[in-house]
Amino acid sequence: MEKIEKVGLIVKRTPEARRVAQEIVKYLAERDIDVVYDAECARDLGAEGCEIEAMQVDLYLVLGGDGMILKAASRGAGDRAPVLGFNFGMMGFLTEAKPEEWRSTLEKVLAGGGYVEERSKLAVLVRGRRVGEALNEAVVASASPVKMLHLEVYVDGALAQVLRSDGVIVATPTGSTAYSMSAGGPIIDPRTRAVVITPICPFSSSARSVVIPENLTVKIKLVDAKERALLVIDGQRVLELKAGEEVILKKSSSVVKLLKLKDDYYERIRERL
Repeated sequence: MEKIEKVGLIVKRTPEARRVAQEIVKYLAERDIDVVYDAECARDLGAEGCEIEAMQVDLYLVLGGDGMILKAASRGAGDRAPVLGFNFGMMGFLTEAKPEEWRSTLEKVLAGGGYVEERSKLAVLVRGRRVGEALNEAVVASASPVKMLHLEVYVDGALAQVLRSDGVIVATPTGSTAYSMSAGGPIIDPRTRAVVITPICPFSSSARSVVIPENLTVKIKLVDAKERALLVIDGQRVLELKAGEEVILKKSSSVVKLLKLKDDYYERIRERL
């Protein structure tokens, strides 16, 4: 890491996260490091804040779980500067340290330790317009839990799957340990340049997850005119799809930068799953 002069602080709205955030702010102030507060957490901490999209910082500190990092990433965190996460959530695949390790972790980072790991994202387009980017996954799912969708999945223009299912997940390696895994998909090392397509509760037992190179384009077409479907991006953004509409997914030109202190991916897999 290069010298850190300004930090963006994004904090989960819990008493414990706020308490640690206040300790971190004091620690950074003693080292002449400026803190820019996310607008939401600024209100809780009695400070002035700004939107994540407008932050000009050297490092983002996220005090929350994977969901907080996904939310921050959807608003631009990790594009220009790396994200360092402290786990105040459940799984913590994207976070780097436990809350009680904040001081020792920051000491290492400020001393120049750590390295940046880039995670791929998926650009998501509907009606020819980009509607978001997914660090974890994009999901096309039935708006009615007990009604199946009729979907066609194309890979680089070739019809790959015809599905009658509750939906389909298109996940990055980062998202392979999330919804896709719960639906029976494989775990993919984040260093692998791939995308996994996983049906959700398919009617046919022959429907399986498919792993494809990340540079290929995936198209999901909603065939059935009777059923309503939803497009969900990283659990953050939800759009309704109409019959005949298509969702296009392709590798984004941008990445999310995560600040790592050690290569412990498989240790995390063993501990958390």
